[in-house]
Amino acid sequence: MRKVKTPRDASGMHKVKGLPTSHRDATSMRVPAHTARNLRHSHSLLGMRDINRMDLRAWEPGISRMLRGVERQRFGSANRFYNALETAQALLREVQKREQEAQAINEEMEATNEELQATNEEMEATNEELQATTEELRLASAYSRSLIEASLDTLVTIGPDGKITDVNAETEAATGRSRDELIGTDFSDYFTEPKKARAGYQQVFQEGSVRDYPLELRHRDGHVTPVLYNASVYRDEDGKVMGVFAAARDVTEQKRTEKKLQKLLDELKGSQAQLIQAGKMGAMGTMTAGIAHELNNPMMGILNFIQYALKHTSKDDRRYTVLKDAERETRRSSDIVQNLLTFSRMEQEDEEEYQKESCTEIFDRVFKLLSYRVKKENALVTRDTAKGTPKIWMKVNNIQQVVFNLINNALDSVEESKKKEIHVDIHRQGEFVQLTVADTGCGIPPENLRTIFDPFFTTKPTGQGTGLGLSISHSIAKSHGGEILCESEPGTGSKFKVLLPIERRKGATK
Repeated sequence: MRKVKTPRDASGMHKVKGLPTSHRDATSMRVPAHTARNLRHSHSLLGMRDINRMDLRAWEPGISRMLRGVERQRFGSANRFYNALETAQALLREVQKREQEAQAINEEMEATNEELQATNEEMEATNEELQATTEELRLASAYSRSLIEASLDTLVTIGPDGKITDVNAETEAATGRSRDELIGTDFSDYFTEPKKARAGYQQVFQEGSVRDYPLELRHRDGHVTPVLYNASVYRDEDGKVMGVFAAARDVTEQKRTEKKLQKLLDELKGSQAQLIQAGKMGAMGTMTAGIAHELNNPMMGILNFIQYALKHTSKDDRRYTVLKDAERETRRSSDIVQNLLTFSRMEQEDEEEYQKESCTEIFDRVFKLLSYRVKKENALVTRDTAKGTPKIWMKVNNIQQVVFNLINNALDSVEESKKKEIHVDIHRQGEFVQLTVADTGCGIPPENLRTIFDPFFTTKPTGQGTGLGLSISHSIAKSHGGEILCESEPGTGSKFKVLLPIERRKGATK
């Protein structure tokens, strides 16, 4: 341990900063090592002692250099201070300038705020006016929309380009599409005839309006609604055409009523024609019955006389051939008279009873009766009967006469044809049995198809037909609750279809 003095006892040491040692330490001349403060103080004392022992002359150059360095540092510090001072003054001036500019801006902003406040007051007044106007427009729009939606017709507004601009709920229902789907699309796309719809649209622009323009509106699901369109142009305040306002009225019920009326009218005409025909038939029946009765007895007498003469005339006698011709023509005349009698008794056929019979058997009987003529004409007659074809209730002789007339007419038709074929087809057709007689003959002109069932109508040469065969056949089929239909093409042939009910109809006679 080094021996040191306390700061109080050392000369000049009172100027050295530091805390003194304790009295105990000073007495023992010991420096305590356990406190950093006493260590620093002791080091300072040792340093001062060493300095007093130094030879200062050897240190003067170094000290001079240190002093000059200290001086430079002092001047540097002073320069830096004044530079900082000048910078601070410049900043102060800049701050004062900015404060002046800010003051001016604040004054301008205050003036602007006053203007904005005035403008806001004006805008508030304008907004109140706009709100009032908007409310009026909203009420007017709601009123217009309520009027449009209250219409039972489809209402559409269309722009100059043909695009839909607005629709009502009825239009949505009629097309099966929503308002959003319809707006902006071409209005003609929703009609069965788009070209016709566009033509009506152009007519509105040309004439200003169109009334009761017939169109058909197509729904999304495919069903069609007949409508009558009424449309006119609408304009702005300057009179410029803005588009077309169109209303369509559903005329489905009207069309249905028209069809019913037309059907009733057709039925009325048919009933009237039937009454006229019945009147004619009644008058004709009375007349033919009288003529037939008047001619029947002389005819039978002539036939008896001819047969008597034939019985007593030799076959080698040239008069025999003449008598045979007279017999044949007399029999033909007698058949005509019998047809007249049958025709006149069509509504009073109580003599013959209905019975179940097969149409095939009826045909076979008729074919036997006409077999001689079939061979003579060199014609081919075929028959096809479907399996399971039932028997039907009929007056056998009457139906036999119908089949006889049809096949006989077919033979007349193929007489001049290169291809002489007659085909008979018999099959079940629902509640009916259909007997069809088809030939490859000359056919019937279209203008005669409506009159072939009229009494005394015939296209055969004079003396070869009475015009009663088809009329009688038609009446027989009707009396059985059936029908006769004819299809024919000139130069190709004819086809007669006889429909006879399987069971007896309510109006059939016993």
